[in-house]
Amino acid sequence: MRLDSREYLWLFFDVGETLLSEKSFHAARNDNLFLVLKSRKKGLTRPQYDEAHRRAILSRPGGEASRVRAIAREVLGQQEYYQAVDDYYEKYGNLLVEAIEKDPNKMFRPYPEVNRVLRDLSTRHSLGIIANQHRNVRQHLEKTWGLGKYFKFMILSEEVGFKKPDREIFLLALDKARIEDPSEACMIGDRVDTDVGPSRALGMKAVRVLHDSETSIIPSETEEEIPDFQFLDLNPLTNLF
Repeated sequence: MRLDSREYLWLFFDVGETLLSEKSFHAARNDNLFLVLKSRKKGLTRPQYDEAHRRAILSRPGGEASRVRAIAREVLGQQEYYQAVDDYYEKYGNLLVEAIEKDPNKMFRPYPEVNRVLRDLSTRHSLGIIANQHRNVRQHLEKTWGLGKYFKFMILSEEVGFKKPDREIFLLALDKARIEDPSEACMIGDRVDTDVGPSRALGMKAVRVLHDSETSIIPSETEEEIPDFQFLDLNPLTNLF
C-alpha cells in the first residue's frame, strides 16, 4: 500500500529509538542503576530490577532523568528513592549528557535502515525532526552520522523551550513548515504518549515505529494514541509514503 504522496507534504521524525538506537545507553544505565539500588536494598536480584524497570516504563516517565527516578521509586518506594538517585548521579555522572558530548557512537547508533529510508523519502517529501533532545544532538545528526542532509529543519526541545507532548512544539514545526492543514503532515516516532497522541490531537497522521525499544511496551490508552500505522522498523515507510 502506498499513500498519495501529495497528501503528505511533510514527514516529521522523532530521534531517540526512532532514528537512533539507544540500546547500549539503556543497558549501561540499567547496569549502573541496578548496582546502586542493590546497595540500598539487600537481596535485590536482576530479575526483580528488570520487573521494576518494566513497571516504571509503563508509568510513562518523560526523559532520562524521569526514567531513573521512576525505576528507583519502583524498587525502593516513595520515601527512600531520592538518596539513591543522588547516589547514582554522584557515582556515574549524567551518563546521557556525557555520552552525547564525548563519544555518541559508544551509546547511540543509527538503525541499519535509516540512511536508505531517509534518502528514499527525501526524494518525495519534505522531512523534519521534532524531538526532545539536547542541543548537541544537532551537530551529531549532521556531522557524526551524516543524517542532517535529509532534513529541512530540526526542532529540538532544548533549543526551543518546549518538550513533547506539549502541543506548542508541534505547532512550531507546522508553522515553520508553513503547513496550514495539519493533515498534510505525519509524525513518525516510537511513543504513543509523546509522538502519536499529541500529533493526532492536532489533526496530523502518526506512525509508530517500535524497534523493540524501551518504550515499545507502553500501550495506547486513548483513541488519539492509536497510530494510523504501526511497524517494527522504518523499512515499510518507503512503500507507505
